[in-house]
Amino acid sequence: MNVHDRLRTFLILDELGAGGMGGVFIGYDFKTHQLVAVKTLFQEFSKDEAYIKRFQREANVYRSLEHPHIVEYVDSGLENTTYFIALEFVAGKPLDVVLKETPFTPKKALDTFVPLVEAIDHAHSRSVIHRDLKPQNVVISDNGVVKLLDFGVAQADDDILKTVTGSILGTFFYSSPEQNQGKKIDNRSDLYSLGLVFYEMLTGKRALEGNDLLQVTMAQMKSKFKPPSALNDKVPTAFDEVILKLMQKKPDDRYQTAGDLLDALRGLQTNPSAYTGESMDSEETKILWTQAKDAFKIKDYDRSLQFTLEVMKKREDSPDVHCLLGKNYAAKEVTQKALEHFKKSIQLSGGDNQYVLYYGISLYEMKMFDAARMEFKKILQKDPMNPYATRFIHLIRAALGEVSANRRPTPKK
Repeated sequence: MNVHDRLRTFLILDELGAGGMGGVFIGYDFKTHQLVAVKTLFQEFSKDEAYIKRFQREANVYRSLEHPHIVEYVDSGLENTTYFIALEFVAGKPLDVVLKETPFTPKKALDTFVPLVEAIDHAHSRSVIHRDLKPQNVVISDNGVVKLLDFGVAQADDDILKTVTGSILGTFFYSSPEQNQGKKIDNRSDLYSLGLVFYEMLTGKRALEGNDLLQVTMAQMKSKFKPPSALNDKVPTAFDEVILKLMQKKPDDRYQTAGDLLDALRGLQTNPSAYTGESMDSEETKILWTQAKDAFKIKDYDRSLQFTLEVMKKREDSPDVHCLLGKNYAAKEVTQKALEHFKKSIQLSGGDNQYVLYYGISLYEMKMFDAARMEFKKILQKDPMNPYATRFIHLIRAALGEVSANRRPTPKK
């Protein structure tokens, strides 16, 4: 397959990479006028029945899945002599790259992890085990949407091909003990892998040490994992319990379904103090932080600013602290400093909608309407039904005298 070749309704534009079985290209779909990712089987394998079955099986897995956090199936088949699978093209970065560029706060990690678990819950409901969960197979789109990729070694109930090469399928760094030992696996193997991914999101480090399959497998069987909070003191201990349960050696000791795991994660999400980063290093800092928030509530912005600046000396990496500084400076009409701290809070949170919303509201209150509208549109790209962003978009239109898109012109008499 070469650039500018035609493949059914797709024009091949560029090569994205190659794997053990074939190449991956970016293409333009003349039918939908969308970009697609096109996976192809190398010509040397196109007459090998085992490789063909495995490739077709991957296409069938994608076809059976339909979830907003799983890359979407477009088309597949044999065109001339080329077997191909066309999938939704996701413009973004793999999770492992994102983690190297911007360490996640606990809240950002949780909000990214939940959609990934939802995707796996859907796959399991369709009797599909991913078997190769790792940060490289999770993409964060430019709009902040989590997408799960690469079901190339996924296992369904009617698995007809355990392996092509006789080796362990999947990446052993993130595989379960039973998978690395070549034993029969079930859905709980994916849950173990999810635990390793979540661990890395929170700590920036792999949970398992080793350079080969044997070393990693021995580490799995012999070592006890350090709680994430022991490596990153910003991680709440409530997270430790969830992750350590996921990474139990015996499947019976883990969460039994992705649904059970989602229940535990949503329990964390509904307890903001467990993940917003508002936990402070000392009792003195906790008191100052409470005083800062209480002073802001009664509009004593000078005292709130004083207390918040003291807290920042201890928690300069907290998006909540920078957000409160932004609110205080905005209230005192110190515009430049307000904008600086709001932007810092967004950066530290990894672009979390909550902090973008606060920034947008302050821009609106400072009558910087065009800039505010841009921020609210960013929120709506991730969450089209967000009521706050929608409301402020309408308020901006009213402030600028723009006619609402839903308002019909008054008929002339």
